[in-house]
Amino acid sequence: RCGINRESVSIAISYLDRFLMTSAGATSLYDIKMFQLAATTSLYIAIKVFEPKVIDPKFVAMLSRGTYSENDVTEMEMIILYALDWRVQPPTAMSF
Repeated sequence: RCGINRESVSIAISYLDRFLMTSAGATSLYDIKMFQLAATTSLYIAIKVFEPKVIDPKFVAMLSRGTYSENDVTEMEMIILYALDWRVQPPTAMSF
């Protein structure tokens, strides 16, 4: 419905899962707002890396209905990328 490839969504879930297992992401397990921001930002990163159309962080912030700012999204993006050591090309079932 959104035009996002299912593989991109599964990769976003992989990013989120791997992020939550790091020391930087552990706090998101206990704070629903941080978890939502991490989940939304993980999807944003996956779309940015794997989809032909890139969405703006301002659009991601708008989807949160004012809960998060564009700056919140870009800061969380950097936190996630550093926590994952920039490893954003995971193998998926479609790869095999």
